[in-house]
This record gives sequence, structure tokens and C-alpha cells, in this order.
Amino acid sequence: MAVSNRDRTYFAQLGAFKTSSHAEVASDHQALPLAERLARSWALFETFRETTTATLDDAGPLAFYKRARALGLVRR
Repeated sequence: MAVSNRDRTYFAQLGAFKTSSHAEVASDHQALPLAERLARSWALFETFRETTTATLDDAGPLAFYKRARALGLVRR
């Protein structure tokens, strides 16, 4: 399927708008005090904690580092 120059221009403008929007949101976030950023992060975690990818057989950080050592990624 061919893409017209009009479509290319439209999506380029859309991409530029999204980039600008994301930069503005990031700047606003960075301007907040650290305590407020942490509070928002915690609230987001609590909102979605039940839908994370962690499974019941997740053995936690000890198993993670044990596996990393077995793969030679971490030295003792």
C-alpha cells in the first residue's frame, strides 16, 4: 500500500506534537519536589500492583541473583 506525502506530513506533525507533549510532561514532573514524585509513584504502584507480571513462583531477589550468578552475570 502506497503512502501519500499528505499522510507522511500528517504523521510527522503528529509525531512532533507527541514528542513536544511528552517533553512538557517530563519537565513538569521533574519540577515537582522529590517527595511528591515518590508519592505519585507509590500511588501508581498501588493502583496496578495486582496486575503486574509477577507470578506466584517468583522467588524474589535472592533467586534473581542466584540465577544471574549461574549465568556468569554477577561475580561474588
